[in-house]
Order: sequence, then C-alpha cells, then structure tokens
Amino acid sequence: MPRLALLLLFCLAAPAGAALPERLSQTGLAEAGVRAFEPRFALWSDGAAKRRWIALPPGGQVDASQPNALRFPAGTRLWKEFSVDGRPVETRVITLAADGRWEFASYVWQGDDAIRAPARGQVLALPGGKRYDVPSVGDCMACHAGARSPVLGFAALQLGPAVPALLREGLLKGAPATWAAQAPDFIATTPVEHAARGYLHANCGHCHFDGGVPVPLRLALDVGAAPAPVDGAAVMRRAGTRNPYQQMPPLGTREIDAKGLALLAHHFNLEKPE
Repeated sequence: MPRLALLLLFCLAAPAGAALPERLSQTGLAEAGVRAFEPRFALWSDGAAKRRWIALPPGGQVDASQPNALRFPAGTRLWKEFSVDGRPVETRVITLAADGRWEFASYVWQGDDAIRAPARGQVLALPGGKRYDVPSVGDCMACHAGARSPVLGFAALQLGPAVPALLREGLLKGAPATWAAQAPDFIATTPVEHAARGYLHANCGHCHFDGGVPVPLRLALDVGAAPAPVDGAAVMRRAGTRNPYQQMPPLGTREIDAKGLALLAHHFNLEKPE
C-alpha cells in the first residue's frame, strides 16, 4: 500500500485523544519540570504568536542517536499556545503514551482555562471578523505522524544553540560528542541562505524529506549537511498562493506569509508572485 494511503488509514483509525483530559489545567502545564523552548525557525501560522513547553517523565531523556529524528520517552508531554492580538486562543497538546502511541488534542481558551475542542476540529470567530481554524486530530496527524519525528519544534536543528546546555543538564542522550561544544547546524554559504532554508525546513520539511511525500522536492535539512538543490520557482508558486488545491503548506494557514515569501524571493533571486 502506498505510504500516503497508509498514513491516511492511520489518521482515520487513531483514537481521538480519548486519554487526554477535558481541561487544559488538568494536563500538567503548571507542574514542576515543565520547561519552555523556542524553535529558531518559525512555522507560519497567519501571524499568531506562539509559546511552547515540554515535560519529560522523571529521569527521562530524549534519544539523539539519530540526529535528524529525535526519539522521546513514554510520558513526554508538549504544549503549544497560539495567541492572536495578545490573547490566547488555542493550546495544542501532544503526549506519548506508554504503548508508544502519540495522542493529540486542541484546547480552546474560555476565560482562565481552555476546554478540549472536538476531535473533528472547529472554526472560531475572533474579534475584527477574523476566523481561526482549530485543527482536527486528523489534521494534527497529517503533519506530525508522517514526519521523521512526531515532535517538530523540539529537534536538533530547531533547538540549535540551546543543545549544549540540554546536554549538560542530562536531558539528551546518545548525541554526537561534538554537540557538547558546538551546536548542531546545517551548511549554508550566506545568512540569507541559512534563514531561507531554515524557513523551508520549518514550514515544509516535515513532509518533504527522503521517504516523505512522493514529490521530487526535498526541503528538510540534515544536521551537518548542505541543503539539497530545489526548484525555487516551484516553491515560490506554492508558497505564494492560498488556492486550497495548490497552497503550501496545505494546512494551518489562510494567509500568505509576506515576509517569508520576500525572504525566499531574495534567496532564490526571484520576483514575488503577484
């Protein structure tokens, strides 16, 4: 069976976050041992501000023996909060169960707590006529389940300069010895290339990697390696439209990222699409 068909079947068959509680306050976000982190390359979410946290089980370590696909201990929990116009709107939670299955849920803020959204997702009406899409569990898995690691933001290249400190604290195991003194990175010839390729890695690389979607477009980065050649015009076309049949990324965004598109145009020496 083709990989995409297997992924779709997995998404449809997976439980809808049944083990996760109804309220965000019950997920442990306020407990000791929860630590904030910030990926250095941002995923565009229509301008929403985001905060992220991770909690490992007592004594748990993240396995970095595969630098491009970190592995997490059972009991790992991660949170990502989305805010619009300074107000929290949604917090997404993913947890790794004892049986090795990742569970996904979204919580919609109501007052001083957030309530778990329906597994099918929902659309929120925000002040000023804005619409905000809360993803379904299937939407979450469409990006996370098919990636090299289901955790996208807490990754070697995304953490970058924070990695040596995580090693000293004993939160990573199996990492290359060089990481203790030199943060993991990829090869880029200019700061613009570094920023543009990092942008594509964060926004597209979870699908477009060796073994990912069957499209001849490799946008994921590897630790210590140079980016693969890419058709810049094709990337710009897909990033520069919100036609639902053509846009990239296909989920999680209604608006074109003007700054991101300008960065890509600069890197590829192309005009921004009209």
